[in-house]
Amino acid sequence: QYSGVFTLSQATQAIRDQNWPGIAPPNVEYLVVAGGGGAVNGGAGGGGLLAGFAGVVAGSSITVTVGGGGSAGTNNGSNSVFGSITATGGGFGGSNATSTTGSGGSGGGGYSTNAPAGAGTSGQGNAGGTGNTTAGAGGGGAGTVGLNAISGTGGNGGAGIASDISGTRTAYAGG
Repeated sequence: QYSGVFTLSQATQAIRDQNWPGIAPPNVEYLVVAGGGGAVNGGAGGGGLLAGFAGVVAGSSITVTVGGGGSAGTNNGSNSVFGSITATGGGFGGSNATSTTGSGGSGGGGYSTNAPAGAGTSGQGNAGGTGNTTAGAGGGGAGTVGLNAISGTGGNGGAGIASDISGTRTAYAGG
């Protein structure tokens, strides 16, 4: 508790330093996108996407990690981190060497006969599509699921989510 008489300068300095009773920490808007998965035949899943507002303490240190994309083959993308917020890397797409796909922020698309789709992480992305004959399905995106392959024709990747955080409307985390 503070009591007494304070100058405007003293009160202003205390508020700026977040050292005045009843003053909440400032909020920052964040958009955290993880790296997308690797792909050979089936489409790669987009990296997980998390957006919102978080309180930060002025002058505090915040860990930030930008996750890279997965290399071709069975490699998921890397996670991205902003303080305690972690977006999960995207799942890898299926290949002719394996019938598996990666689950991640968004799941990878399957390849070949009825190859399964990779699952997405709830609140971050969507599942990939299912492969068919010798075609790859689309990887999932943050906005929609990846489309299934149909009669030897590959499926489209799932849509990302548009954000104005950079000042220009841009889609992020598509499959």
